[in-house]
Formats: sequence, C-alpha cells, structure tokens
Amino acid sequence: MKKLLICFVLTLLGNVVKAQNDYGNFFNAISGGLEFGAATLREPLLSGFIGYNKPKSYIKFKFSAVMQDTYEVNVDEEKTTVPGFSEAALILGKKVKINENSRFEFGAGAAMTSDLKKYDQSNSDTVRDKIIQKNAAGLVAEARYILRFVDDIGISISINGNANSQKTFATAGLGVVFGLK
Repeated sequence: MKKLLICFVLTLLGNVVKAQNDYGNFFNAISGGLEFGAATLREPLLSGFIGYNKPKSYIKFKFSAVMQDTYEVNVDEEKTTVPGFSEAALILGKKVKINENSRFEFGAGAAMTSDLKKYDQSNSDTVRDKIIQKNAAGLVAEARYILRFVDDIGISISINGNANSQKTFATAGLGVVFGLK
C-alpha cells in the first residue's frame, strides 16, 4: 500500500508540473507547514505537510508521527529509531477565504497508518525484544484556520481525524505555514 501511495503522489506531482505553462507560477503555488499537537492517543504529535494550492482548492501530502513512542530497529546491522505510530495522507480540500489575511481549509482523503508494537519476550530464549509493524489504510479529514501575518508566513490551528481499522484517532495542532498564495 505504501508503494502504491508513493507512486500515486509522484504521478500526480509529475502531471501537475507538466500542466503548468510557466514553472515560476508552479513553485509560487507550493506551500508547506509544521504543526505540534496532541492526539486522542494521549501522546504529543508532530505533523507536517507539503501542498499545491489553487485559488479555491488544494491538494496536500501530510505526514505525522507520535513523538514519544519510538523504537530502535536493527536493519542490516544498522540501528535506526522509528516512530511507534505514524501516518501519511493525501488530502484534497476547499479553501474558504474570510479576508485577505485569514482563511479556513476543509479537506478529506486517504491515509496510511503504521503502528509499531513492542512485545515482551520474557518467556523465550532470546534477549531481543520483538517489534511488529501493523499497517492500515483509512480515511482522513481536516479543518484548519490560517492567519497570515507576514507575506508568505502564517500560523495555523487545525483539527484532524483518521478512521482506520487499527487506531481511529483525532488530533489538534498549532503550527507555522509557509507559502500562502
């Protein structure tokens, strides 16, 4: 499912780039953001996105991870730390402009969640912990208020929800948004 989502995003971005007559206008419509928040999972959450904006709509690739639940995984004799719970989503949405410097965004889309669980191996012969990864596809929705205070920089307040078969959850966040055309 991850490979399918990555192929879809790359194909979509390639077609968006080809559809542009002027590459300068394409890069002016790209935005990004970073948010800190809390989830109903009772853990702090770090979330970010990169998006392509039209005057009244947007498409966004969003990613988030629980900040405290991380595990060390030994892959090919190399230790890496991975989030215990993470999400990647592709969201389509509408913008509702209140005035020149503020707007609401409402979006929905498809998401992929990854959940790592650490199991106790106290009754086995091995000293290594067993870590199992479970993935699930789900639906995601978001509502975001953005207040622009400098040309292309603003602050955002958001509420997000993800319904999936593993862990249905909601988040609320406060962050910074760049590229607000």
